[in-house]
Amino acid sequence: TFEVLEVIEKQLDNVTHATYEFSKSLQAPVLDMRLRGVLVDQQWRDRVIADYEKDLAFIEYNLNRILIEGIGQAINWNSPAQLKNLLYQKLKLPIQKKRNTKGEYHETVDRDALEKLENYFLAQPIISHILALRDTGKKIAVLKTSIDSDGRMRTSYNIAGTATGRFSSNLSDLGTGGNLQNVEERLRRPFIADPGMKFAYLDLEQAERRLVGAIEWNLFSDGR
Repeated sequence: TFEVLEVIEKQLDNVTHATYEFSKSLQAPVLDMRLRGVLVDQQWRDRVIADYEKDLAFIEYNLNRILIEGIGQAINWNSPAQLKNLLYQKLKLPIQKKRNTKGEYHETVDRDALEKLENYFLAQPIISHILALRDTGKKIAVLKTSIDSDGRMRTSYNIAGTATGRFSSNLSDLGTGGNLQNVEERLRRPFIADPGMKFAYLDLEQAERRLVGAIEWNLFSDGR
């Protein structure tokens, strides 16, 4: 590793060297975040999970009614094999393929495939229900993420996890928790601040638009 550093360090300019030093300086606060975790209101979490599970059961009931009335039988919407059989064999929809790690193309019923097939009139009500079921299932999975014995949920942050400079996150070092960076607003309510503390939501206003404007002005002196 040190031999690699000696080679790369010579390639750094003022900007990239500042970025590198900033990344190093993040190690202490990130370690503190990993150790501290975030408190979870477990009663509220259980209540939200129950609400989502009711939603899941209702959507699944509607899907089964559509399938039974339309093709005579329900399917396990969680089974890719049954879903492929329904869409490609029974409904005769165009087969969607995806390249695997070996470079081979194979049938797929991933989200991209379903969104393309949703344009077909006969498939639309079925696929819209399946997408809703998958989305709701993911939300339940987030809320059911394992909590440590002290009532806190933890995540493992990777300072150099992305090409854009953002963190990536995953299971904690003890194998609990998960990716806590992409928790949508409705799922955030069970996370609570420590006693005497408050949460704050900080975001740059119109950051991307202003950045594009600055680039346009600096490159082309174009104030429009």
